[in-house]
Amino acid sequence: METFQNPALSAEQRTGDLLGRMTIREKIGQIVKLDGFRSYEWKNRTCVLTEEYCEIVKRWPIGSMYGLLRADWWTMRNWENGIPPEQMTEVVNLVQRHFLNHSRLGIPLYLAEEAPHGLMALGSTVFPTGLGMGGTWDSRLIRRIGEVIGEEARAAGIHAVYSPILDIAREPRWSRVEEDFSEDAFLTARFGAEMVRGLQSRGIVSTLKHFVAHGSPEGGHNQASAHLGMIELYNCQLRPFREAIRAGAKSIMSAYHDLDGQPCSGSRRLLTDLLREKLGFRGFVVADRGAIPLLEHTRLAEDPAEAAARAIRAGCDADEGCLEYVTNGLLKALDRGILAEDDLNAAAGHILRVKFETGLFEHPYAEGRPVEIFRSASHEAVALEASRKAVALLKNDGILPLRNLKTLAVIGPNADHDMNQLGDYTAPQRSGDVITLLAGIRKEAAERGIQVLSSRGCGIRSLDRSGFSEALEAAGKADAVIYVPGGCSTKYGSCMIRTETGAASPEILSPEQSEKESGEGTDRASLDLMGVQMELFRHLKATGKPVICVMIQGRPLTLSELRSGAAALLLAWYPGIFGGQAVAEILFGKYNPAGRLPISIPRCSGQLPVYYNPSGKRRDYVDCSAEPEFPFGYGLSYTTFRYSDLAVHGRRVSVVVENTGAYDGEEVVQFYLTDLASSIKRPIRELCAFERIFLSAGEKRRVEFELSDKALGYYNEDLQFVVEPGRFRIAAGGSSVDLIETDFILEK
Repeated sequence: METFQNPALSAEQRTGDLLGRMTIREKIGQIVKLDGFRSYEWKNRTCVLTEEYCEIVKRWPIGSMYGLLRADWWTMRNWENGIPPEQMTEVVNLVQRHFLNHSRLGIPLYLAEEAPHGLMALGSTVFPTGLGMGGTWDSRLIRRIGEVIGEEARAAGIHAVYSPILDIAREPRWSRVEEDFSEDAFLTARFGAEMVRGLQSRGIVSTLKHFVAHGSPEGGHNQASAHLGMIELYNCQLRPFREAIRAGAKSIMSAYHDLDGQPCSGSRRLLTDLLREKLGFRGFVVADRGAIPLLEHTRLAEDPAEAAARAIRAGCDADEGCLEYVTNGLLKALDRGILAEDDLNAAAGHILRVKFETGLFEHPYAEGRPVEIFRSASHEAVALEASRKAVALLKNDGILPLRNLKTLAVIGPNADHDMNQLGDYTAPQRSGDVITLLAGIRKEAAERGIQVLSSRGCGIRSLDRSGFSEALEAAGKADAVIYVPGGCSTKYGSCMIRTETGAASPEILSPEQSEKESGEGTDRASLDLMGVQMELFRHLKATGKPVICVMIQGRPLTLSELRSGAAALLLAWYPGIFGGQAVAEILFGKYNPAGRLPISIPRCSGQLPVYYNPSGKRRDYVDCSAEPEFPFGYGLSYTTFRYSDLAVHGRRVSVVVENTGAYDGEEVVQFYLTDLASSIKRPIRELCAFERIFLSAGEKRRVEFELSDKALGYYNEDLQFVVEPGRFRIAAGGSSVDLIETDFILEK
């Protein structure tokens, strides 16, 4: 047994020994990553490795593989030509075995997959997207979601997933805002740390995305520059990463953009001085796909050699999907003397150490049974709970819960569209895998003898009004209308198409036909509903029938007219595979909604930014209020709650919460802190604690927590963390604006 093969030794000892045995090409191989979805093909229902994969393995002893199980419109993998759960273990082991058989030193392949809201593989459990998870305000649930994703990844033989996304959702025009947990750094940090704990408790490496400040791009343009000072960086944008690293995260993805001129994937100041030395990160950094070539394309490097050398020297340890560009660039950089072998040792060493720490050398092969683990009863129960808890009731004039109806019309582009309910980075679903809102309502209505009429009415972006007449006819026959407009984050159409083999595959829409307006690469200038959705709402309203709006969307959209005209308004985000069941249960009163907004809803895009905690009060515009349409933390219930007796004893804060209504229900108790005399300008209000509790009708409870240094302190002008004594204000309530307050003195 060689030293690096001895599991009794430390990961550092084994890494040092192995590096001493490796060639230059083997070290470079650890740095690059191959696309797994290109590595296999099916012949006579048998999976075989492609010639391309076998040839690359001969030329390069690659260290990692990405997306072997990934299936979507981008990979062109689906239920016909992708890897189903019953064959995942077989295919994973086929790929790993071939690689190990051709590895001089027997270094296993590290397999990574996307998992922003569920493992991105066929047949997996799909949860609400980021803002939906944020809307649950339930830390325990987020950890359990991480455990479920980890269990499914582990069963499939995957070693790492790209999750959680820790970008702060400060820019709703940005295409990827749907992936974020919240506009608030504290809430994002709490959920990010819990997701890491959940994933890594199941032996899966968590890769944090995207370092750093990716969620605040200039003009809302994806990959655009972020402009913010160091105090904002340390106190806000770094907070989720700091907590996730403390929770044990072993991998981080560097972002495409630059931060005040410093490229996130090519800045030693960000990736080494800050990430490793200040934050204490010990894992490895992987560049977002194409981020290293982007250094050349954005004039930050002259050629591939300079780009690859700059990224590696900065502290970016691994490439994502640009094998030829990076390998050739690194070889030329070594020849030209702009990169040293010690730089390769550092990058490859970070990756190898994680492989040793996770036991990959001892257990390189998949041993689970995905077909038994994926969408198991316990996993589906977690997904349903998440869908229920994500939904926020924003308005109710008393029509909900629904009662005394004979006929109900369900209308709108998102009423019965499977993929529109799931968001970006989602594998195609089989018929029946997703409970749409129409399906959920039909089930609940059947139990009550209610007839359900339905019509799509219109599309998301389409200007076609030909469906109006059918929709209005249905509305005219109904006692009430459920209208389901919103957004779209998929390029899949709403139907399945038959292939030459007879299998059913999702229809992939062309850019001209696609209604995608959310998800990576689809930034928006306006936050209004697109197409003729609002026009259809006005026609439905004109029928005189009460209209209940259920929004299924990825980003905050302007809701002013819907708020004023609808009888009730619910926001479900992209609610996951059980979203339709969850919303239907809320509409009919089986479940009392308690979701709260994790992000402020603006009145118009001209207000932006509109997040709840700036450093000073915003003045009204001449033509618009400065206040959002719906504030951070907002959400209604079928019952009511009263707060009283807010008290501070030392650092112990408590408040009494009473359910004063007629229904049992949950309340999200929120605590906010204000520093009344600080040395730098701090936010006017900061979330510092929260708890989702259940109270029976008439029940009251005292909710309390301990004010920590992390809540009270901040990074000052010298970027040192300080806790200053002095006057503070603590507030408690059901949203960031509906609060009771008390002041207290923090002693030295």
